[in-house]
Formats: sequence, structure tokens, C-alpha cells
Amino acid sequence: MREKTKKRSNNFRILYWYECRKILGKKLVWFSLLAGIAIMTIGLLSPLFGGYYIDGKYMGTTYEMYLADRDYAKELSGRKIDQTLLEETMAAYKSIPYTPEIHYTATEEYQKIARPYSEIFNFVRQTSGIQTSELILSWQPDEKDLYAKRQIWLMSLWKDLGLSQGEMDFWRAREEQVETPYVYEEHGGYSTMFSFAPTVGFVVLMLTAICLSGIFTEEHTRKTDQLVLCSPLGKTTLYQAKIAAGISFAAFVTVLFSALIWIGTICLYGMEGFQAALQFLYAQSSAPVTCGQAVLITYGIIMITAIITSVFVMVLSELLQNNIATLAISSGLLMLSMAVVVPEQYRVLAQIWTWLPWSFFEPWNVFGSYTVSLLGHYFTPWQAVPVIYLVSAAAIAAVGKPVYQRYQVSGR
Repeated sequence: MREKTKKRSNNFRILYWYECRKILGKKLVWFSLLAGIAIMTIGLLSPLFGGYYIDGKYMGTTYEMYLADRDYAKELSGRKIDQTLLEETMAAYKSIPYTPEIHYTATEEYQKIARPYSEIFNFVRQTSGIQTSELILSWQPDEKDLYAKRQIWLMSLWKDLGLSQGEMDFWRAREEQVETPYVYEEHGGYSTMFSFAPTVGFVVLMLTAICLSGIFTEEHTRKTDQLVLCSPLGKTTLYQAKIAAGISFAAFVTVLFSALIWIGTICLYGMEGFQAALQFLYAQSSAPVTCGQAVLITYGIIMITAIITSVFVMVLSELLQNNIATLAISSGLLMLSMAVVVPEQYRVLAQIWTWLPWSFFEPWNVFGSYTVSLLGHYFTPWQAVPVIYLVSAAAIAAVGKPVYQRYQVSGR
């Protein structure tokens, strides 16, 4: 028995590396990888190029503006967003001559007095739901009022999403775990990685669909499948090797592009702010996690999403026996998820739609407010969905196995 198990393991290893070489031996794969690298590089560098204009007035290069804002943010790092800092911020902003004809950021008062506090001002605006004009013209800085308004704003969002009373109580308890007043930390690098996650996810899933849509169909269309199966290695082992090779490719692509973004971000924007609250990246979240943890979770989700997508694409290609149809369906679903938004009033449908692999990699879905309730416990999206994906991937692979075996027996 031990000898038989060892032989099966050796057979799998041989076939696995054979399938990996087949995938990486295609010109299409390397062209797609290079195209993906180009998209990532351009996307990462483009915000630093060009001029910065306000109402047609040239204010400087984009890179100069970025460096100035980063320096201002670093000066604020470590300060609590409390009554003292709020008063400083609003005093600076109230010095701006507010007129409808000129955007307030184009004024000299903003550039010299208020801009150093722009990170705090923007956080107050985003986390309280107060409009910019109201903040500048009439809001009186009040620490307690700010955090009370945040709770009112969150309750309004939860009701719009159709959350149950239990879910709202769950998120209120999580909100209490977030330390207030918030301590500001410069977090430009994590903000870049967080906002770039949808691009990484889209490219990874698209390349997975392009490169794996023919992993099963090529042997059928070229009629070489029977030759492959004449060997004593077996159909079951070959199927498992193909699935494993496809999953490995999806994981490799995810690691490649994630590493590209992370290394580029470290070089361009730095990595300060790992311990900053997630709310600086996504104000609607009540999760008690840091910016650094949020980025790690998001890119981990992209990895798991790529795995289930790879299994889906490979099994679909076996079911359809056509790599063009497989690619059309896979890419079509990805495009559809970008074009269609399910209204929030359709709670169940909206939750399912945002949790599909083609949508879920977006950070606002990963850290969204929808939950899964099980035995009186509530699980957040980044806790529940990966488990659902992995179980679903195993189920899809199990469905594809007999389809593959039956075709080999009766397909000719």
C-alpha cells in the first residue's frame, strides 16, 4: 500500500510539472503577463505625472503637489483628532474667502494656511457626512459632536443597506472597539495599495480567464487526449494535476502583481501608517483593524478569488469544450460586475452580487457591512466569503472530475 501511494504521488508530481510547463510555454501567457505588468506600472506612476490645475489655473506639477501634501501629513502624524486639532483645522479653513465663483482650493489662503490641515478636514468631511460648504461656513469644531455625527451617519448607512437589528448591534459593538479620538498617521502608501486593489483584482481575474480557458479543451480539439491517457498515470491523477497547475498559475499571477504594486508603493510613497485606523482608508467601515491589516486582508482576498475563478474557468472549459466560449463567459461576468449595480433595497440580491468572485475583490465589498449569521454569531465579509469560496472551489472541482472522465471514455 505504501509503495502504491508513493507511486501515485510521483505520478502526480510528474503530471503537475508537465501541466505547469504547458501553461507557461504559451506565448499568449507571456504576452498577457507583460501586458498586465505594463498596466500596473503605468497605473502606479501616472498619478505623479502631469500638471495640477484648479479652475484652469496651473498650481504646479502633480508630483510637487504630492510631495507637499505628504510633508503636511507627516507633520500631523501622531496627533489625535481631538478638540484641539479640530479647532486648529477649522480656524485655518474659515480663513478662506468662500465664494461660488472660485473653488476654495485655488485661493492663496487655502494653499498657505488651510492646506496643511487638508487630511484632517477631509477625514472630518468623509466620516461625518457634513458637506464641505457647511463645514467651512457654519460648523463649529466639537469633538463630541463629530463622533456623534459619525454614529448617526453610520446608522443611516446601515438602514439604507437593509441591515437587521442584530447586524446593527454587531457593528455598533465593533465600532466601540475602534479607539477614539482617532490618531492620525500619514498613510499614503497604504492608501495607494488599497485603492489599487480593484485594478489588481481585475487584471488577475482577466489573465486567469485568458490563460486557463484552454487548459482542458486543447487536448480535445487537437485530439491528443487519448494519447495522453494511454500512459499508466491515469485519468484521475491527470485531472488533479491540471486543476493544481491552474490554481498554482492563478496564485503566481496574484503574487506577481501584488508584489509589483507593493514594491512600487514602498519606493514611491513609503510604508508609514501601518497602525493607522482603517477608517482613514474607508470611512464607512466599523472594523477595528489597521490600514496595514486591511491591505493584507484585501490582497489575501484577491488570492482566494483568483483560486476559485481558476477552478471555475477550468471546469467550465471542460463542460463547454470550447475555450472561446469559456473566455467569453468568464470575461463577460467580470465586465458585467463592473457595469451592473444591484440597488440596496434588494438586500439579499445585493449581498449575493457584491460577494460574487467578480465583484468581491473591491475593498468596499471586502469591508462592507453585510454579514453572515450562524448560530447567533455574525461573521464579516472577509471572514465568511473566503470559506464560502474555498468550499465552492472544492465542489466545482468535484463536479468537473466525472465530466472529464466520462468524456475521455465516450468522447470519440
